[in-house]
Amino acid sequence: MNTPTMVGTSLPTRPGTGNQFILRGLHLLRAYSRNDCDTVRKLALDYLRAAEHHRDCRNYGNAIHQANTVLGLIALESDQIDQAEAYLAAAAATPGSSQLTSFGPNMLLAKKLLLIGRRKTVLRYLEQCGAFWKLSFGRLWRWKLQIRGGGTPNFGANLTHLLDPKSFG
Repeated sequence: MNTPTMVGTSLPTRPGTGNQFILRGLHLLRAYSRNDCDTVRKLALDYLRAAEHHRDCRNYGNAIHQANTVLGLIALESDQIDQAEAYLAAAAATPGSSQLTSFGPNMLLAKKLLLIGRRKTVLRYLEQCGAFWKLSFGRLWRWKLQIRGGGTPNFGANLTHLLDPKSFG
């Protein structure tokens, strides 16, 4: 069996392990769940580079969204607010995926930015997410209305969606 070579990969290449590109995302989320910031940063940037070579993969949109979201969360933890906002915008610049179209974006970075007063940034993010989240059933509209009114929406499962390694794949 001929296994494709991936630039900068440190992932095992064992038969039956599935798509190596998708495994990059799983390794990223596992590192994020361990709060291993240096590894997360490296894996996220690696995942974004690999994504450029896998634009036809059904997981491409998730890769763009996940990698930028975790990079933004790390930036925010380091008080790099402008950088975190830029990563939030980049996370929304995904073309989408079946998961993003159905269940919507991850909202953890958006919520953290909202809690420090970055309402306009989060409203722009929600506007951008409307391009791929076709089945929001009015949630995007309600969330924007609550934010404009000075509130913080209950983002529910969207706080963990696409960032939980147990549900990834």
